[in-house]
Amino acid sequence: MASTSQPASRRSLRPHTTPNVRENARRQRERLLARQAELEALAGPIHEATDKLSKLEVTVASRAQAPLKKIERLEQTRDRRIKKIQEEYAAKIAEIQREMEAGTETLTPQEREQESSLLREYAEAIVTFSRSASASELAPLLGVSTREAKKLIMQAKADLGAADVAESDAPSSDDQQTVPAAS
Repeated sequence: MASTSQPASRRSLRPHTTPNVRENARRQRERLLARQAELEALAGPIHEATDKLSKLEVTVASRAQAPLKKIERLEQTRDRRIKKIQEEYAAKIAEIQREMEAGTETLTPQEREQESSLLREYAEAIVTFSRSASASELAPLLGVSTREAKKLIMQAKADLGAADVAESDAPSSDDQQTVPAAS
């Protein structure tokens, strides 16, 4: 039984004729699309798992970055506070320097009086010491050279002499008593 070539090619699916070639190409595309759909269906859980893993990695990375960001914020806060404190202290230091330059640290009248009294006492002590000891014995006591000790003794005598003259110029009520002349 011989058959025509067209029905035979249809049965054997051999690409002998144009309609058969088209049909074979269509079937091949359908098989390819079906396989692709099947592979996509099989790959669906893989893609879902990959997405979940990516989200988990992002979460873990953000959790790991959170302490670093917190540290960075703390460091920035610390730096701002340090800068603020430095500015405050710089202002205070500048204020004190202005006061120093303005000479606000002068002695009060009471302090000046006390200082002059102490300087007089110091000069008297040096003069008293120099009456019974030499300048070379005074030098080690004051921690200066003998030459400097001599200068200090002379200075103390001069200071005491000037103070005595100033006191004698200012008459007090005791000086106004009359003393009978000796005959």
